[in-house]
Amino acid sequence: MKIKQIPEDFIVKENLKIRIEPGKYFYYKLTKKNWNTLDIIKEISYRLKTKDIGYAGIKDRNALTTQYISTTKKIDFKIKDIEFEYLGTGKERIYLGSLESNEFVITIRDLDKQLKAPKEMINYFGEQRFSEKNPLIGKLLIKKQFKEACSELNLNIENNDAIKSLRSLGLKELKFYIHAYQSELWNQLAEKSKKKIIPIIGFLTEGKDYDIILKKEGITTKDFIIRSIPEISSEGSERPRVMEIKNFKSLEFTDDELNSGKKKQIVSFKIPKGSYATIVIKNLKN
Repeated sequence: MKIKQIPEDFIVKENLKIRIEPGKYFYYKLTKKNWNTLDIIKEISYRLKTKDIGYAGIKDRNALTTQYISTTKKIDFKIKDIEFEYLGTGKERIYLGSLESNEFVITIRDLDKQLKAPKEMINYFGEQRFSEKNPLIGKLLIKKQFKEACSELNLNIENNDAIKSLRSLGLKELKFYIHAYQSELWNQLAEKSKKKIIPIIGFLTEGKDYDIILKKEGITTKDFIIRSIPEISSEGSERPRVMEIKNFKSLEFTDDELNSGKKKQIVSFKIPKGSYATIVIKNLKN
């Protein structure tokens, strides 16, 4: 099984409601490949000379993705492999909670037999959260080991001020590392628990069910309060253990032009925000 051999094998479209009306925000539909969301947000922010760029979800580099952003300035430039479609203005900033769901059309290659979706699968966080030491950096932030976090991030520390160096990355990126660590903990809990709702551990998480994993990690829930950078403190939340998959369809099962003697299968489906298509693909069965 192979996915993402070419960006067009992994097509993603965001679903969210945008109200077009007079307002200070400019809305754009952004179609991209060969860029991940965080990198393109940084590039747009640099070119517009503003950090007020809103987005609803983080999309992978190795895919053809359509998502929505808000800015406080009009985009009047072009970037390779990115298409901007101006939608209008509005009063609300697009943010991570704006997303309702994602729709996917995915080509799975190098197959011998056709795949089918199982009746149920665990709603694991996908590998996008865990690349490049992200959970480790999040754990170092939680444990207040700021110099070690700077070392993992290859950040220079001036005047022995690790906090200043970390803040230079921006709060969104720092929160992303915290969330990556929380996601790793959630995956471990979901693998062992049968409860319908599993907590994303934070400083407001209650109960004794999670003491074993916290002890193993050498942390407590109170460690998610980060007084040195209070903006990235995390109260935690909850996440359904089982993924809700809608409109799963097998659209095509034909010869694979990129892998001789093999088949390819094109599937489409819709999943809620925060769920991962790569988890769906990994759980498909012959």
